[in-house]
Amino acid sequence: MVSDSVNLGAGYAASHGSSSLPETQPDVTPDSVSKKRNKRSKAWAHFTIQNDDPDHANCNYCSAILGCKSTSAGTASLVNHLKICKKNPAHIGSNQTELTYQVCDDGNSVVPWQYNEKEVREAFARMIVIDELPFIFAEKEGFRFFMSKACPRFNVPSRTTMYRDIIALYETEKAMLRKYFIDSRQTVCLTTDTWTSKRQQSYMVLTAHFIDSSWNLRKKIISFVLVDGHKGDDIGKSLEKLLIEWGIERVCTITVDNASSNDTCLAYMKRSLTNRGCTHARSQYLHMRCVAHIVNLVVQDGLKIMCHPVNRIRHAIKFVRASPTRLDVFKKCVQLSKVASKGLINIDVATRWNSTFVMLDNVEKFERAFEQYALHDPNYKTELEKTGPEPKPDALDQRGPPTQSDWVYVREFKQFLQHFYDLTNKVSGTKYVTTNTFLEEIVDVNFLLGEWSDHVICGDDEIFKCMALKMKAKYEKYWGDPEKMNKYIFIAAILDPRTKESHFFKDMIEDTYGCIIGNIILTSSHNEFVSLFGEYKELYGTSSTSELASQARASENASENSLMRSRYNKKRMRSCGEGSTSSNMRTELDKYLAEDTEELTAEFDLLEWWKLNAARFPVLSKMAHDILAIPISTVASESAFSTSGRILDDFRSSLTPVTLQALICTQDWLRSKPINVELDLAELTKLEEGVGALRLDDNGVISID
Repeated sequence: MVSDSVNLGAGYAASHGSSSLPETQPDVTPDSVSKKRNKRSKAWAHFTIQNDDPDHANCNYCSAILGCKSTSAGTASLVNHLKICKKNPAHIGSNQTELTYQVCDDGNSVVPWQYNEKEVREAFARMIVIDELPFIFAEKEGFRFFMSKACPRFNVPSRTTMYRDIIALYETEKAMLRKYFIDSRQTVCLTTDTWTSKRQQSYMVLTAHFIDSSWNLRKKIISFVLVDGHKGDDIGKSLEKLLIEWGIERVCTITVDNASSNDTCLAYMKRSLTNRGCTHARSQYLHMRCVAHIVNLVVQDGLKIMCHPVNRIRHAIKFVRASPTRLDVFKKCVQLSKVASKGLINIDVATRWNSTFVMLDNVEKFERAFEQYALHDPNYKTELEKTGPEPKPDALDQRGPPTQSDWVYVREFKQFLQHFYDLTNKVSGTKYVTTNTFLEEIVDVNFLLGEWSDHVICGDDEIFKCMALKMKAKYEKYWGDPEKMNKYIFIAAILDPRTKESHFFKDMIEDTYGCIIGNIILTSSHNEFVSLFGEYKELYGTSSTSELASQARASENASENSLMRSRYNKKRMRSCGEGSTSSNMRTELDKYLAEDTEELTAEFDLLEWWKLNAARFPVLSKMAHDILAIPISTVASESAFSTSGRILDDFRSSLTPVTLQALICTQDWLRSKPINVELDLAELTKLEEGVGALRLDDNGVISID
């Protein structure tokens, strides 16, 4: 009984710090002592408890002694000390900065730097988005180990936290861009296209193109949404909803490919935008067809005629690349033939003519190597003669190895395709204006097809003549009738001070469509230009009548006795009320058209010219601001599909549409330079051949000789 009371008193004293009990305590059994608690605070990693005094601990960095008794100070004092300990390697004072060496695009410099947890978290989220990394990357063991050495203070978030940070970053960037569209009331030009993922889900991308107040051409992907299908009305309703959501009030054009559903979509958008007053010229020129798709259709018709030589070369490449042994033999044949090319033969994608051009441009250098290969591999000719379909009656046999005539055809055909390849690359640019050169580009195509159809270059060779005639027929379908073409391409050429309505402009049209039709085009283009100028004058120009009225009132107030001046100003205001608008219109138009044209040089910066002359041509500069931003291809939107294909791959196929849109859009808004995922052929050759030439240097670093 005595023992129980003593033990109870000891427990009470331990919990309440009482000193009323006698100092001498009887021995207690182990069962009566509570188990010792584990030290769970992170502060104990930086402090050591004194052996002779368990109520105090020493700092491992500065040897400071702090109280750690659980009933008084506890670990709070230890944690607070870590925040101010100057010798703690994992902490820098909140007001203390470091000097760091940074590598920038404009040079290297030493700048002050201060650790900020929030900024590091945001930078990490940006890295995940820009570099297309999976969310699980944040939990990779190797990365966490690297960060523990590079920046121990940074607490690497989990993938769930990383996802929330990315969504927050997307919402922040979206709000800023939306605010810009609403505040600036920016007129935009749109490109849109649809894409089907590996999960058979249809996505629509919408890209806004515009010229900002500093006369810089901008491109922003504003939406990458899941749509119910490819029907035109559904796409049109989705577009209308997105424009209202983003606060975009004015649309100049919508560039789409030649799918039939896009015609229905544009018809819906014309009605919608016209009713809302969100477009110019009552949406007559809203529909802009993609030049790159039309060029693709034209060239594909030519490839159908030239299919036999191309197919024989394609099959020969497939045979050589079918096994590593054959490829090694071919490399030896390349050395024996002394081919001066370090690239590899590559196979094309048959449905993409530009990849066929790249294949032909590369393979024609290896003609002697293929001839040498036929001597080293007896199966080469035998297998190729079995490859391909049976020839139809009165048709050429496309089986067998490439012949000498095939290589002749391919070289000439490659030179012919070079013009279309350069044209496609030129019209697909997003960093420079393309609308002003549209007319000149299609005129060049017409001239080239005319020469080849008249067999001027290739003599009497019927295969090239038939090819050019078939391509010419496809060209005439889309660009043969000027009435079916978007008038903005003529107006954009007039807004280029290098062409305007000059002799060069007239010669381009008359050489393409003839003198009679050419004169009709010139007249209608000028009338459309003047009419559109009048519309812009009403929207953005100042009222001449109100200006004269204010001048008259100011004159009357300045001199009450000047009756003659007052009567004159009133008379001038009445006379100008009828024709002031047309008079001022003629003045600005005539001034621009009457000035000498600029020199036709590639170095000419069109947007810079308008930036410098905007004050002289206030209304025309507004027209140029909107029309010169028109993209003539949908490549800008289609490039998003390459990104989405990399993000929504076989390992990330479960990403939701909301997450995919956040990743695609945020990456486009943050990335300063477009990613290039295509490896250079010479670099690929170096990597393949470098496998056997690895070298270990004195520092243990592996390099390729």
